[in-house]
Amino acid sequence: MQEWDPVVIKTFSIFMPNAFERRSAISSQSRFVHYTTAENLFHILDSQEIWFRNTQLMNDHRDVEVGIAKVRAWLEDAERRDSLVETVETCLPGIWQQGVDKYHNWLPKIVDHTYVLSIAEHDPKEDATGRLSMWRAFERDDAAVAVVVDVAPFVQMTETLQAYPVPVTYWTDSQLDDEFKLVANQIASNRDFLSNLNKAALVEMVFLTLVFAAICWKSPGLQDEREWRVLTHPQLWPSKRLFAQQRTFGAIPQTLYTLPLKNEPSSNLTGIELPELIKRVIIGPTQRPRPIREALVTKLATKNIADPDSKVVISGLHWRRSAMG
Repeated sequence: MQEWDPVVIKTFSIFMPNAFERRSAISSQSRFVHYTTAENLFHILDSQEIWFRNTQLMNDHRDVEVGIAKVRAWLEDAERRDSLVETVETCLPGIWQQGVDKYHNWLPKIVDHTYVLSIAEHDPKEDATGRLSMWRAFERDDAAVAVVVDVAPFVQMTETLQAYPVPVTYWTDSQLDDEFKLVANQIASNRDFLSNLNKAALVEMVFLTLVFAAICWKSPGLQDEREWRVLTHPQLWPSKRLFAQQRTFGAIPQTLYTLPLKNEPSSNLTGIELPELIKRVIIGPTQRPRPIREALVTKLATKNIADPDSKVVISGLHWRRSAMG
């Protein structure tokens, strides 16, 4: 986060301690991974763009609905919310309610018009096999792949891109309560610092804290996924680098937002072009991995990706004709 304003970093750490800790753990040696189908990877390579999909059309769209419901339940429970509300009102009068009002006013549009790119933290121990829990998310007839990528472009926050990487939380209700209690304690401890900040910026921070908590929640049973969501919203955060397109995906006509994979150093967006972005492709459980590997190696070579033969690996996990049990 060296490129961020120190004031932004400190404010972020106060209002979103879990996200700040997860972000701080990311280094230049870290890798993200995008699990998708081999067919979709070919689309990415040919078009040299990636897609942000509407949250209502994600495979796990129900998690967003549950996350919104959990934030609503917390906001409506005075016993759970009072320590944070009272702390904010004592230190920063009026900030809390304005932030909550903005959240409620924007929520219908957030539900309908938030677009995400899903990625996950990649463990080097998974270089040969990928993550079994992620492979299980695909239909048996899909040829699934894990695209391991450089982490840098996905943690850069630029005015040009206007898309924000947020780690998914896998909280129980009590863990959500603990997070907001920690926020209350940190606001109290940093009252002098916060009181010197622009009031509108603090209202925005309350608003974003609630938005990210709602949109980036998943069931605690899925925590091994270690997912991040890169969020964008064309009305909240208009971007000149993201383009609306209408396409059919999975037989469903829909609007997508596409990001051309082209560097823009003047806007601090680098490392996003294919030759430097893709570090590895792992082919998941499939009945015919070898011809898929041959096609991927050839395709990567046509995109000037160095040494593609060493970058495409077969997981070796068994393809199952029927489910276990």
